[in-house]
Amino acid sequence: MTDSQLDADGLDHYPVAFLQHLIDNGEGWKQQGELPRAINRALEDGSCVLGPTSHRDYYNNVVPARSEVPAGEKGSLAYANAKRAERGAPALVEAADGSIAEAG
Repeated sequence: MTDSQLDADGLDHYPVAFLQHLIDNGEGWKQQGELPRAINRALEDGSCVLGPTSHRDYYNNVVPARSEVPAGEKGSLAYANAKRAERGAPALVEAADGSIAEAG
């Protein structure tokens, strides 16, 4: 995967920062259709991580916070960073305020 591909999800039109913002504030989970699928794909490929707090999705299911999933499971920093390392992308780090950024 190239750096230009890391700037957008697999659908090539949602910037990763936008998806991470929607994950963090919970708005992405309240949608139906394409947007939640793009978010799930970004979690799957390690472009994004779960938010700092849990939220409820469109169907009222709980979406856990990244601290509520075991390290190494999809949505955790460890999972994302393992996926990112496989493709040579910079690791993600969590700031004190819960925000996520690339290390560097």
